[in-house]
Amino acid sequence: MKACVLYAPRNLVVKDRPIPEPAQGEVLCRITLAGTCGTDYSLYSGKFDVPLPVIPGHEGIGVVEKLGPGVTDVSIGQRVVIQPNFPCRECVLCSSGLDNVCSDKVRLGLDTDGVFAEYTRVPANYVWSIPDGLEDKVAVFTEPVAVAVHGLRVMPAAEGDRVLILGAGVIGLLTLQLAVLAGAQVTASDLLDERLAIAANTGASHTARADEEGGLEPSSFDLIYETSGAPGALADAIELATPGGRIALLGLPADEHPVSTTQIVRKELRIAGSMIYTDEFPYVLDLLSAGKIDTAPLTTGITGLDGVGEALEMFHSPDRVKVLVSI
Repeated sequence: MKACVLYAPRNLVVKDRPIPEPAQGEVLCRITLAGTCGTDYSLYSGKFDVPLPVIPGHEGIGVVEKLGPGVTDVSIGQRVVIQPNFPCRECVLCSSGLDNVCSDKVRLGLDTDGVFAEYTRVPANYVWSIPDGLEDKVAVFTEPVAVAVHGLRVMPAAEGDRVLILGAGVIGLLTLQLAVLAGAQVTASDLLDERLAIAANTGASHTARADEEGGLEPSSFDLIYETSGAPGALADAIELATPGGRIALLGLPADEHPVSTTQIVRKELRIAGSMIYTDEFPYVLDLLSAGKIDTAPLTTGITGLDGVGEALEMFHSPDRVKVLVSI
């Protein structure tokens, strides 16, 4: 099979690799479409300490080609989306419903070979059937939508809430649409005018440049979703939250940053982290099938395996949101 293999930071090569054989409880998937994301860029640029070489990529859909021993509830030929984090399912965290923060989880495209390849093998428990009529180009967004849905389960938006989305990347734009569906009045903030334009077209009632003074009023938002992972974003959110406000952190900053604990106490703010997802995939597939999330404006390019390296090199291009990989 053809596969993108990362040998060292920024050394990504399309190579011939053996087609993997599904082990006990696994299925072999022929990948048809994949998505690139910030995790892929971080791996590509050397920010993840994982053993190399590895095949990157974790947002993927495909067709089940082969069943490993013991698999009975998945069918050959079934069109599926892959849930790409595999917790141990045995520890205290997994038993309490926090399998998303399991310390022993295996991450597709990081700890094991991912979806930037013609085939990959995954546990059968972590593939979900794609409903008939749901197009591949929409179904491939299941994983990032699940991240956003989990964020809204951690900190739900409600009718009339004044919501601020910090960061209008893929997760921010999906979170925005979910908050609008909940009846919130949503403002989006970002450094890029191109992304703010998409935010305005997908339901934001207001937009603001993150680097402009006076664009956002302090203490004016009931609920803030921080999706950028930008340095100092939490400090900004604390300043912008109204007394009694809530802040959900979906972005992962590269470094630690000081924040005003005084304001957290005096405003009585509630701050929570949101880490990937737990059981959201079936709900997300229903949401996408119902046409309630518009993914079309988020797809800003499509490439083949030969173009993955260039797509990752151009990850921070102003006109890029999500580049898909057709395999």
